[in-house]
Amino acid sequence: MNAHAEKSSEVVPAVAPTPPATPAVTPAAYNTLVASARLRDIKLVTSNFMLDPDGLSDQPSWKQLHTCEIEQSFYDETRKLLIAWVSADASCTKDDKVVVSAHCRYVVIYSVEGSPEEVAVTAFAKRVARFAVYPYFRAHFAGITSQAGLFLPPLPIIKEKKNIPPILPPAVENQIEHVSKESG
Repeated sequence: MNAHAEKSSEVVPAVAPTPPATPAVTPAAYNTLVASARLRDIKLVTSNFMLDPDGLSDQPSWKQLHTCEIEQSFYDETRKLLIAWVSADASCTKDDKVVVSAHCRYVVIYSVEGSPEEVAVTAFAKRVARFAVYPYFRAHFAGITSQAGLFLPPLPIIKEKKNIPPILPPAVENQIEHVSKESG
């Protein structure tokens, strides 16, 4: 067997394709949006709670998990509203079996003047809207688990994900602003 045949029969691990790069939001575009945004409303739209009575024993050994993520965000130019849909989940597991879970969906609405860039809207939702919702979800989860007779520690804080929006070097920022002014 020749070397080429040996190489072609080797098992090559699959490599996931690199996702396309997310366009970077400029600090100027993001900060303009932040300066004009005013919180109008946070609404709980759906709430689902599940408790498995079979798993109620040995509560201190439960493992707690939680998430709070943006499902969708967009800017409604006609009504001048930034709308973000946020999904929040918390669960407790025992021996890899879910014994308690809560899933909630919220809508967060901001009044915004101007016409924010889509990447600024997305960054704002990830950096601001999910943090606006999370205290409501923490309180809701504490309330429903208490009503179920459970004494769980509070859900921990959530942290900002890195590089949202990415920080651009000043030279790149100036270049983008210069090009925007020329094209506008």
